[in-house]
Amino acid sequence: MKKIYFLLAEGFELIETTTPIDILKRAGIKVVTLSLGKTLEVNSAQDIKIIADDFLGDYKDAKGIFLAGGYSHYENLPKSDEALKLIKYYLKNQKLVMAISGAPYALAKKDLITGKTVSVHQSFLEETEKFCNISNSPITIDDNLITCRGTGYSQDLSFEIIKILAPDKLEKVKKGLGF
Repeated sequence: MKKIYFLLAEGFELIETTTPIDILKRAGIKVVTLSLGKTLEVNSAQDIKIIADDFLGDYKDAKGIFLAGGYSHYENLPKSDEALKLIKYYLKNQKLVMAISGAPYALAKKDLITGKTVSVHQSFLEETEKFCNISNSPITIDDNLITCRGTGYSQDLSFEIIKILAPDKLEKVKKGLGF
């Protein structure tokens, strides 16, 4: 079974996290949420708590990792050396790294995706273009990095991930969602 880890720090964007989790699970992709904090309970930017499946660890066995945006997630995520180490591993080893909204900016300012072409939330365009090429598309795929402009494209991003990991399930998932 294909698996994706969702890294959750305080302040993650709820829709950017739960929409992909729901849609990817419908495609038969295993989703595991990992807390970057001291408890499994992680508070979203909207002050809604999620109970993560496990704590962040040396999880290198998935097809990819998912990084949501959200204030203050894009600030808290890069504070974790363990998370940065895992992200570097996934990037270097051609595993998928999916980042939405402010998460591409968080990766860019840590010099993890320098030179890549990315979609990023409009609030981070100027800062991110110091490190990356900015795409006008809401979703951009550059090698094993998939980036997305923001919350409103969470569903579309999920479909792009399914196209890569479970293409045979895409139409069934869309039909189940009423498309």
